[in-house]
Amino acid sequence: MASISEKTDKNKCIIFRFRTYVGKDSNGKERVVSTTWRPPPELTKAKARKAAEIAAYEWETSLKAGQKAVEELLEERKSKETFENFVRETWIPLCVRDGSHRPSTVEMYTHILNIIVPYFGKIALEDVNGIFIAKYLSWLRNEYRTANGRQLADKTIKHHYNILRMVFNYAEKQDLIIKNPIRKVDPPRVVKKKVDALSADEARIFFEAIRDLPIDFRTIMMVLITTGLRRGECIGLEWKDVDFDNGTITVNRAVTYTKECGIRVDEPKTTTSLRTIPAMPATLSMLKELKFLRRCQYRNVNLENAFVFCKEGEPFSPRDPSAVTRRMNSFIKRKHLPDVSPHDLRHSCASLLLESGADIKSVQEILGHANASTTLNFYVKTDMKQMKAATDKFAEEFGLKKVSV
Repeated sequence: MASISEKTDKNKCIIFRFRTYVGKDSNGKERVVSTTWRPPPELTKAKARKAAEIAAYEWETSLKAGQKAVEELLEERKSKETFENFVRETWIPLCVRDGSHRPSTVEMYTHILNIIVPYFGKIALEDVNGIFIAKYLSWLRNEYRTANGRQLADKTIKHHYNILRMVFNYAEKQDLIIKNPIRKVDPPRVVKKKVDALSADEARIFFEAIRDLPIDFRTIMMVLITTGLRRGECIGLEWKDVDFDNGTITVNRAVTYTKECGIRVDEPKTTTSLRTIPAMPATLSMLKELKFLRRCQYRNVNLENAFVFCKEGEPFSPRDPSAVTRRMNSFIKRKHLPDVSPHDLRHSCASLLLESGADIKSVQEILGHANASTTLNFYVKTDMKQMKAATDKFAEEFGLKKVSV
């Protein structure tokens, strides 16, 4: 029965407040609903109290009947809502293809969901539990193979877990599930792997090898390894971004490619990716040579808004980033160089800068990392020579270099 309390307003008229318990929310917290009821002014206090009891009963009955109808409808919807239907009809349109994600991110989500959805099949969303999710992650790790027969990397399996977490968190937020099964599953462990980067000796061989490349592709390789730009940032450079007087390059955009959207030019992935960095003299020299060639090709064209690494015959269209990777792979194999990608040249730039004595903050700014911890975790490593120098410095500081017998 609803509780009833009474009080008088500023005009000394009696008013009643009804309160009733309507169950618990998804977090187990009790829910109490209240309302204010004002009796007709002609009633006496005694009759008003009697009328309040009737009104409170009718209000509570109506309220609970409506709540029951909603709960029944929700339960019916839950029983019919399969994982596949929820993902394809609700989560993807509202949380993936909502206009807030880059095409490359949408493509990644879509690719992963094309593996997740068939496994979960027609199982009801409400029936998915932590054990089922754990079995899926185990299947990915031990049984699933890619089209070329490879196992998934730990980082990729973590992406699958993260997408499942987003799906079930959204389902919980929309009251489509009572218990969130992902909370019962620990995130997959990702083993930190050594960054693929050229050593100093390998870099010398690489610099020698690119001498034989045509000027445009040679310059791409040079920019990647000496500036640490991402592949898309390099391809997105326009001539106005290269300041020959001050010896700098400014990153303002990035080029991406997806099957669905084709080649796109967007802002870089993060705000810290928007940056101006120094360019080495040899890199600037190659860029000058390339710009001279472009002026000869396009004599009546203002090149300032043209792409540095444009599509063949189209100065205002960037080339396909994937084509750059394919061409580099062919070059690497032909020259029998270490198996590195355009992104590995970014890693190489960072490692070589640090080995040359650059400070962490400068390398962080050059790479466009949001946090110095990313730079530290990825690239800072020690060898026996460095460790020996550190212990020798310690020994010298405290006079421990002499051996007493």
